[in-house]
Amino acid sequence: MDGVGDPTLVDKEHTTGLRSESQAVKSYWGFSRRSVGYLMIAPAVIFLLLAIGYPIFDIIRTSLFKYEGLRDQTSTFVGLGNFVELMDDKLFWISAKNTISFTFASIVGHLILGGVFALALSQKWFSQRIRNIVRGLLILPWLFSLAAAALIWALLLNTMGPLNYIFQELAWIDGPLDFLGERDSAMWALVLINVWKAYPFYMIMILGGLQSIPLDVYDAAKVDGANRSQSFWYVTLPLIRDVLVAATAIDFITTFGVFDIVRILTGGGPARTTITLGYYTWSVGFRDVDFGYGAAISVLMLVTVAIGALVYLRVANRKESVYA
Repeated sequence: MDGVGDPTLVDKEHTTGLRSESQAVKSYWGFSRRSVGYLMIAPAVIFLLLAIGYPIFDIIRTSLFKYEGLRDQTSTFVGLGNFVELMDDKLFWISAKNTISFTFASIVGHLILGGVFALALSQKWFSQRIRNIVRGLLILPWLFSLAAAALIWALLLNTMGPLNYIFQELAWIDGPLDFLGERDSAMWALVLINVWKAYPFYMIMILGGLQSIPLDVYDAAKVDGANRSQSFWYVTLPLIRDVLVAATAIDFITTFGVFDIVRILTGGGPARTTITLGYYTWSVGFRDVDFGYGAAISVLMLVTVAIGALVYLRVANRKESVYA
């Protein structure tokens, strides 16, 4: 006959169609499928190299030179001379110590305050509507710019501000206290401001981790006789450990280079008790116009943050391999 209804011809046509479609997928404008994928991500890779890679390269290159003069600036190649000079710079070590103290205290404050509020919001003590309102109020500090937050707290901590008035009324202090001007309180005041400004971000992270825990796990713990405290230490905390590690890593990376609130509120004082590596870098590079020396400090800060990021990735990968 005419071959109509012949299953052999139908299968042959179907096979030919599949082969042509497969060849079309594997070959697009003469490129393989993998090559097309590389071409698609190439613009993003080029952008990252230009936006991140080049500035890092330029900072490293700048750290190898000594710059002199303001208007007619000249540069002299000194190799690792700036880094050697840093090792004998007492102000650099003071800045490093202050930065470590500020970063550690801020991380602890963020995790404690964010964790407490996240635990409170995850409970069923109030209706969902009230919890949503409270959550919105708790997120408010995150909406302020750091400059606005610094100015608000500068007014609150002023010698004539409300905090001094309340403390004197409660007889906690004998007279007005300059929180940002006293050596014993200035750093703690900056930590307080930084914790208040950034805790909502970590509260949201921890709250997301808490809400991802199945209720069946708590029911099983209750059947085994666990009370609230035991459920927290042996159920909740282990299950949100990855979230806490990620929050700590992000906090370290974002806090280690603190500059703005120091510049706005204390200028590194009093008596250099609040000078940080970020502020010292700015001071050396732009106020003293020693770009090479400032770049050397930036390189050391970059290496420190990179080590922290690598430690986090190592811990995260190790946990993935354990659970795989």
